[in-house]
Amino acid sequence: MAARDAGSALLVMAPHGGGIEPGISEIVRAFAAGSSVYLLEGLKRRGNKSLHVTSAHFDCPLAVRMAAGHRYILAFHGYDEPFRRHTLIGGTDRRRALLFAETLEKHGFSAELAAERGYLSGTNPASINNRCQTGLSVQFEISTAQRKAMFEQFTLKGRRTSQNEVFSRYVKALKAGARIAYGPSAAGS
Repeated sequence: MAARDAGSALLVMAPHGGGIEPGISEIVRAFAAGSSVYLLEGLKRRGNKSLHVTSAHFDCPLAVRMAAGHRYILAFHGYDEPFRRHTLIGGTDRRRALLFAETLEKHGFSAELAAERGYLSGTNPASINNRCQTGLSVQFEISTAQRKAMFEQFTLKGRRTSQNEVFSRYVKALKAGARIAYGPSAAGS
């Protein structure tokens, strides 16, 4: 687990890092330099998927406390889609989610605003992503295919050192979106 309170209004959160939703930890670490971060990682050699707790049932006391201490949450998740490189962007802050979708698209990535009440919408009030002071979150759901495209080696160990040009462009696009959505100091810009 990695946690840092940088005293910012924005908390970057990933409750399913490491081997739970592969590639998410690396994205969060590259994106969130200088921001408040909560990152839970599955680091077992095998079977990390068994560590997945849905966001609505995620009740780690530190995560709950950190969420409550921040105005906004930007949450990163992965979803199982092995063929299409795509990002669904949801959450309760629909205006900012749309800004991120547009920014990713402008940078050459497939992205769309998730259906407001659909699968992977990120709008459940019980979700850890929505337990911040304002209840306003943006949730990224990044497909397996998109995450795999960011690394030369998609193993737990290999991802640490094999980020490629796609990874760099994706993180750059996220940072551009954060500057638009939250202001110039967001995401260690």
